[in-house]
Amino acid sequence: MLTSTTGYMILLVFGVFFTGLTIIMQRRSKTKMTAEEFSTAGRSVGIGLASASIIAAWTWAATLMMSSSTGFQYGISGPYWYAAGACIQVLLFAIVAIHLKRKAPKAHTFLEFIGKRFDQKNHKLMMFFALMTNIIVTAMVILGGAIALNSLTGMNVYVAALLIPLTFTIYTMIGGLKASFIADYLNTVMIFVILTIFATVVYLKFGTTTIYEGLRALPESQQMLTMASVPGLLFGMINIIGNFGTVFVDQSYWQRAIASKDSAASKAYIYGGIAWFSIPFAIATFLGVTAAGLGLNITDPDASAPLMAAELLGSVGSILFLVMLFMAVMSTGAAELTAITNIIVTDIYRKSINPTASSEKTLKVSRIVTLSFGLAMGILSVLLFNIGIGLGFVYMAMGIFVSGAVIPLTIGLLWKRATNNGCFYGALAGMVSGITVWLLSANMLSGEITVESLGQLHAMLYGNVTVFVVSGVISIGHALISKQEFDFEAMKDQFKSFDEEEKELQLATEREVI
Repeated sequence: MLTSTTGYMILLVFGVFFTGLTIIMQRRSKTKMTAEEFSTAGRSVGIGLASASIIAAWTWAATLMMSSSTGFQYGISGPYWYAAGACIQVLLFAIVAIHLKRKAPKAHTFLEFIGKRFDQKNHKLMMFFALMTNIIVTAMVILGGAIALNSLTGMNVYVAALLIPLTFTIYTMIGGLKASFIADYLNTVMIFVILTIFATVVYLKFGTTTIYEGLRALPESQQMLTMASVPGLLFGMINIIGNFGTVFVDQSYWQRAIASKDSAASKAYIYGGIAWFSIPFAIATFLGVTAAGLGLNITDPDASAPLMAAELLGSVGSILFLVMLFMAVMSTGAAELTAITNIIVTDIYRKSINPTASSEKTLKVSRIVTLSFGLAMGILSVLLFNIGIGLGFVYMAMGIFVSGAVIPLTIGLLWKRATNNGCFYGALAGMVSGITVWLLSANMLSGEITVESLGQLHAMLYGNVTVFVVSGVISIGHALISKQEFDFEAMKDQFKSFDEEEKELQLATEREVI
């Protein structure tokens, strides 16, 4: 076990390093930071950097902690269901990414597209889903980091939850989306290096036979050595449905498409998605499944990865795991911060509060939003810990809250027959019915509604499936019945960069003076 001082030092080193790196990059950059540059990184990111960024953004603290938890609980099926269940969404996102680039080449958020494709009520509802997704994902990032710090260093979990957001908020506030991309690249490289070290040590130290025999000695009811594990399958279904919401409704993924070159947008998601699969699959196998096979006394499955890392290499293993984890925390945290900042600035501030704001004013507001949201997420994470909601619960419940928007949003982008009312009521009814079924299932299966009963696999599954079925039937069914058609070509020129809007405003002012 490391000391709590080590935990504080890790937070300090990470925060100072990335803040310093961002300041240096800013000073060496030949491009002045503007609101457009802050939110889109100049729309010039290539395939390599975009792919690395997608890998890093999708590698949450939960990816390292929860994937190992599934390996520890469900055996060899757990790593596959976690990795495959969360990989398919990124690969499919390549399709919608290229459609957004073609239909709204200068949009800043996917909500900007929705606002012009549908009416105001649809725009507001989708914004509610998007903000909720960003808040849930950021909370999971912080919860995962705080649990790992507490497990390995004994650092107070509430203090950790408050301090973690500071490490990525400051440099994101300075460098915007470009800073997020640079951190993502470094983090991806470091995660793969440390992962390789853990895999090599497990193989050399224990070999496969010891772990296999250990798993075989466990009760057969745990189904640790079969891919046909029922609990593993249930988790896989929840994972697939839930992660559609956290990719398709999360502005941070749309943002990477917006920031990429036209030729890089779709390829980056395919390359990034395939490469990402290896991270949760490997770490869940080498840390989670191995911990179960060795029979380690672990009371909280969420903490199986850090404890197994400590078992492997002692203090060095703990530090390596914390470094890897904080690489993930920094990447996802920065991605979520820039995502929510873009939503608030583009779809609330520029749309409804101050449409003629200058680039300088918009940049200032963006930085204030980034700082405020970062600090607020620390407080929210403390509250979640206080009411007994942990990482695993949030991870599996997220689909019930956010996945209602997936089908309406996707057909709104891809299908000319998608209707305004069908998508609005489909998304709304999907979420409401999913939550209702989730609560009723928990009550019927356990006789009460508590955090524990709501966290049961069957209740989670029923809620997740209901959301998808109801939202899909309503939004697609209404489109088929109404037979309306939307002209995507008519909206192509309605999107302008912040810089273009400012130039047009200046020209208009000059004409009035003349």
